[in-house]
Amino acid sequence: MKRLGTVLPLLLLLTPVVHAQDQDQDQTVYQKQKASFGFHADALVRQEWTQEIFISTTDTSNQQRRLFRLKPRVEFGGDRFSLGVGGEFNYGSDKNVDPKPTLLRDNYDSRDARLDLAFARVEPARWLRLDGGRFKMPVAFTEMIWDRDLRPQGAALTLQSKDAEGVARFGLTGLWSKGGHVFDDEAVELLLGSAQATFPGQGDSSLQLVGSFLYWKDASSLEPMIRRQNTRVLGEITGDYRVVDLVARVRTASQTPLQLVANYCWNTAIDSSNKGLWLAAVLGSIDTSRVRLEYTFANVDKDATLAAYSTDDFFWATGWRGHRGEISSRTSDKSSIAVVGQLQQFKDSPRPEERDHWVKRIRVELRANY
Repeated sequence: MKRLGTVLPLLLLLTPVVHAQDQDQDQTVYQKQKASFGFHADALVRQEWTQEIFISTTDTSNQQRRLFRLKPRVEFGGDRFSLGVGGEFNYGSDKNVDPKPTLLRDNYDSRDARLDLAFARVEPARWLRLDGGRFKMPVAFTEMIWDRDLRPQGAALTLQSKDAEGVARFGLTGLWSKGGHVFDDEAVELLLGSAQATFPGQGDSSLQLVGSFLYWKDASSLEPMIRRQNTRVLGEITGDYRVVDLVARVRTASQTPLQLVANYCWNTAIDSSNKGLWLAAVLGSIDTSRVRLEYTFANVDKDATLAAYSTDDFFWATGWRGHRGEISSRTSDKSSIAVVGQLQQFKDSPRPEERDHWVKRIRVELRANY
């Protein structure tokens, strides 16, 4: 299990805060909430084909693989607090870390059982939320910055203003994390500050703006196989990563919902190859209709962000540009099927002859949430 010895002390530090709320001056409201216990599980079956992987100007290769993933979790709590623990179980047709590769583009171990979540969340007041342990990223990043497979491991504090329905309209989040990757990054620290504002429109339409600053310390201590495309000298990352990230999301209210996303980032610690752009459009929702369509374009310089933490499921972290299209359909109240197509270039490859080469990838995924 992933770093259980580090996570448990963080949970124990927050647990007395939960108990202390029994004596809060708003005790009447607290007692009216109903605590609940729930078991949940996310499952994924994926088949993937990647074609025309560049080897040389005269040679390419094709790869196919499949992955079975189960993420069960147990949660207990209510409106004021919650506790949870969850695991991740993967079984892939490949053994992506056996033998240990020189370069790994995945943020998962294809033959692995590990701790995924172990968190405590406390809201001692309507305007304050505390997270501790190993938890889901509380900031609304796109995957250009943070892969959904990864969890911060540390603590976060959020100051927020909510409307009458309990939706956060404004928030300030500070986060400290150490050891949040699937693979070895126990010496890497992440310090993060973020501000979010949501402006409601007619019906369910809204505009959300998110501005964040991320500072990774001791990036050179990353596991060598996940250092990826960032500039390296003798195999080690030598630059700093102090990243400004700006996200705008527009949601329209209609029978077929539409979401537009624009994300721009730049690494202020480096003078060149330091910017990233991510644009996406989502039409429909499998929660309310049968079909959902999504398109994403990304153009990310090799040092725009720390590549070990961005998505490996679209382009391979930084240094890439490309297109992704997805069509998904609801097969039941709890499951859906998706087909994902990708076309991408390694634009910042150290081999000039590779920079104009296009790699193709097709994925078929069956997803279930219980």
